[in-house]
Amino acid sequence: MSGTIPTEVGMLSQVKNIRLSNNNFDGTIPTEIGMLQYLDRFNMEDNNIQSTIPSEIGMLQLIRGLFLWDNNISGTIPSEIGMMSLLEGLTLSQSNLTGTIPSEVGMLTYLEVLELDENNIEGAIPSEVGKLSNLEHIWLFRNNMNSTIPTEI
Repeated sequence: MSGTIPTEVGMLSQVKNIRLSNNNFDGTIPTEIGMLQYLDRFNMEDNNIQSTIPSEIGMLQLIRGLFLWDNNISGTIPSEIGMMSLLEGLTLSQSNLTGTIPSEVGMLTYLEVLELDENNIEGAIPSEVGKLSNLEHIWLFRNNMNSTIPTEI
């Protein structure tokens, strides 16, 4: 499949899973994605999405898996990601993300997987990551981070 994700995706009010991986989608992640109040998993890995992660993604408060790796996503990780309180897996690897890891990641108490490798993320690992007692693996390699591992981890 190819093309863009239509803004009408926001009208799929009862949808629980979107899996559009390994296709040729391009364009942006529409802000209307935040309207999917029952969304449990959003898989868009291995496409050609060329946008930022919209702050409206934080409205997905029931989501447990967000998988956007291997795209051309740019910009920063929005702090609203901390509102996704049930999130277990966050995979944003192999994109063009910049900025720092927001401290709000520490609010994701159910997070088991954090993959942010192969981006252009800078700065330090937030000490709040040490609060993630369910975290099983964290991938941060091939970034521009220049700090030590916080003692809280």
